[in-house]
Amino acid sequence: MVTLIGNSLNSTNKKILDKMNKMDFLFIKKESLAQLNNGAEYIELNAGSLLNNELLFLIEAVKVIEGLGGKVLVRSKNINTLKKIAEVAQNEIILGDIEFDKKKIDDILEISGNRKVKIVALIKDNGKAPLSPEKSLLIAQNFVDYLLDKGVNRDDILLDPMISSLEENCDNGKKFLDTLELFKLDFPRVKTIAHLIDLSEGLPRRQLISAHFVSLAIEKGLDYVSLNTLEETILQSVITTLSIIGKDKNMQSYINFCRSSRESKKESQKDE
Repeated sequence: MVTLIGNSLNSTNKKILDKMNKMDFLFIKKESLAQLNNGAEYIELNAGSLLNNELLFLIEAVKVIEGLGGKVLVRSKNINTLKKIAEVAQNEIILGDIEFDKKKIDDILEISGNRKVKIVALIKDNGKAPLSPEKSLLIAQNFVDYLLDKGVNRDDILLDPMISSLEENCDNGKKFLDTLELFKLDFPRVKTIAHLIDLSEGLPRRQLISAHFVSLAIEKGLDYVSLNTLEETILQSVITTLSIIGKDKNMQSYINFCRSSRESKKESQKDE
């Protein structure tokens, strides 16, 4: 199966940033609960735009989400922020984005101790252009070898082959899919993760692109999908694809999704 990560709490969104600056944790709770109720197992938190208030916000937000029974993926460029969040989190947590820097990796592993921590391994180099699948594979190999030597389980390594917009280059979608295929061939037990909406940045009808892209990525073996679970078109694609490729046991997820959709429509009609 594919693990869903609700990603609506991102400080690059001006509305969300305003709520974060106001420390509006009632909003954070409501938004997180909606994502969790719609299939998310993790809630992604990206509060980098808060600058000096990033850590303060994240500590409280993690408590709110864990209080709802959810788990958290925290993305931050500040390694000290990630280390502190690893200390305060009570449930399993995903930390990202970690570039291939041995010192930073060691810092995260040292503070995580016996806690259940998964690491997002960001596959990038110093260049701005998207990497070729072969170059990405070399960086991923360095990550996997180093983390395994440090005792990290394969299931706790999440390779993130970065996605660039089709607006920049119409080959970027294919490049990502080819990279993903190489990863799954060379590291079948290592996990992969992607923020699929990035492919459609700058383009109209972004959900249309994401809905088709997520199907292709899942078929190639994508394990963790970062998305807004309230965007029904994309969620439909995830559920339907899993059913078609035989990863939905007894079609249970598909049947439950259809039943839930019918009930939601009935409630909406009653309200009208």
